[in-house]
Amino acid sequence: MKENRPTTNALNSQLNKRARIATWFKRGLITIVSLVFLSIGIIAGSFYARSPFIRKLVNNYFTPHNIASVIAHRDIFAPYAVSRQFQGQQQHNLIIALLGCDADYYNDKPVPIPGSPGRSDALLIAHVDFDNNTLNIVSIPRDSAVHIPGHRGFDKINAAHEWGRNALTDATLQQDFGINPDYTVALHFESFQKIVDAVGGVDLYVDKDLNYDDNWGHLHVHLKKGYQHLNGYQAMGFVRIRHCDNDLVREQRQHEFLEALRAKVTSPKTFLALPDILNTVADDIETNMSQGQMLALVHWATQLPQQNIHFSILPCVEGRSYVYIKPAEATKMLADMLYNGDTTKVSLNVVPPPNKSLALNPYSRRRSRYRHHTL
Repeated sequence: MKENRPTTNALNSQLNKRARIATWFKRGLITIVSLVFLSIGIIAGSFYARSPFIRKLVNNYFTPHNIASVIAHRDIFAPYAVSRQFQGQQQHNLIIALLGCDADYYNDKPVPIPGSPGRSDALLIAHVDFDNNTLNIVSIPRDSAVHIPGHRGFDKINAAHEWGRNALTDATLQQDFGINPDYTVALHFESFQKIVDAVGGVDLYVDKDLNYDDNWGHLHVHLKKGYQHLNGYQAMGFVRIRHCDNDLVREQRQHEFLEALRAKVTSPKTFLALPDILNTVADDIETNMSQGQMLALVHWATQLPQQNIHFSILPCVEGRSYVYIKPAEATKMLADMLYNGDTTKVSLNVVPPPNKSLALNPYSRRRSRYRHHTL
């Protein structure tokens, strides 16, 4: 009995039918995908047309120049690799003192005296751990009572920079806390404003309305509660104002500002601008660190996950005129934040809380006599 097999014509007909089905399926799939992307494009275009925020985002970050910059930034920053800019033990970890300084003013007008050292309104100690890819920053309150080398009695730690610039600040940190910075960077607030403006400002959350007018210091702070985009002058007011709260709240604001600035510098638009930004303020920065080292640190810090960055404020008790460091708690915090828990590397020689006979602050009288203005 012969088996019924399909003829050649029948086979060709089946194959042609399957080919037509596959072709129509592909065309249908392409049409559906095209419609989806067209819909997305229409929606995106609508958002772009109606939302100033979306337009700003696209114009700033998704231009061909910026996309090319992101692709090329590794080669551009190759000279600023940590291994090239730091030698020996410094390729593993660093201790850096960061100072934000105010200015001395002329007696008869609210104009900063050029070249004046100024007091350190902000004093932060950073432990840069390249091996573990972490950054720990500790704030020392500016009104902390300390013994300043070469001066009798005790004074606020912010006076060290005014009396002896970075060298005396380093000596004070070593004598009173056992901290020996590898590098010290002092930045005056005029330069601070330039840096913030150069990166296009920062975005911060203001926890409450801030209003303060200092006619002598030419500082006027008026910020509304909520998310704000701050320029250099406004950001300076945000990190300096303390009359609405206290030193500890101000130091918390300084931490928030640093994180906002780091977030801004990570954007593609500012990557290539970093060298130019540092060049604009190079003459106003007092430091023993080279520009290449500063760029290496900035680039390294922008690559850190946020959870690898830790901020703390040195434990203390606020008095009428001074802040008094708590020895036991401060020793543990400094050891944990700066020396991986090794308390033997911390040596506190802090001033104990005074008795009632020392309630008045001779430092305030000295400040008035020399007509030095500060917040």
